[in-house]
Amino acid sequence: MRDRRRGGSLVLAAALVLLVAALAGCSGAEPQPADTTGTTLGARPSSPAQLSIRSPRNGQAVKGNAVTLKVDLAGARIVDATTTRIRPDQGHVHVTVDGRLVAMNYNLDGKLPTLSPGTHVVRVEFVAADHLPFDPRVFTQSAFQTTEGS
Repeated sequence: MRDRRRGGSLVLAAALVLLVAALAGCSGAEPQPADTTGTTLGARPSSPAQLSIRSPRNGQAVKGNAVTLKVDLAGARIVDATTTRIRPDQGHVHVTVDGRLVAMNYNLDGKLPTLSPGTHVVRVEFVAADHLPFDPRVFTQSAFQTTEGS
């Protein structure tokens, strides 16, 4: 019985390590310098994808705090499977608002979180099916303002 519990603990520990690694890959942070210890993820593929934000447009003033994000994607398609068998023309989008990751979407349109009045920056990045960025990164962003009212 003791060996079975130890085996279960090892499996749980391994799963936690993989979860932490996956979440780190989904962070809104900029890429870090290459690891000098010799451990790397390997070369990342490039992608033919092109993103554009239809709404909110750069410089737009949006009345109220409910903002709908509308994104166009060309040269690739959204897939909802997470896999390490990545393809340059398949992935999903990570959405950050004011530098904070707010969504990992399999849709190109959706609501942003409730925003306070003021200037905000939304950034949308097309990432591979393993949640890691392409090289070069495929992203677009828009700075907009929200005002009080509905």
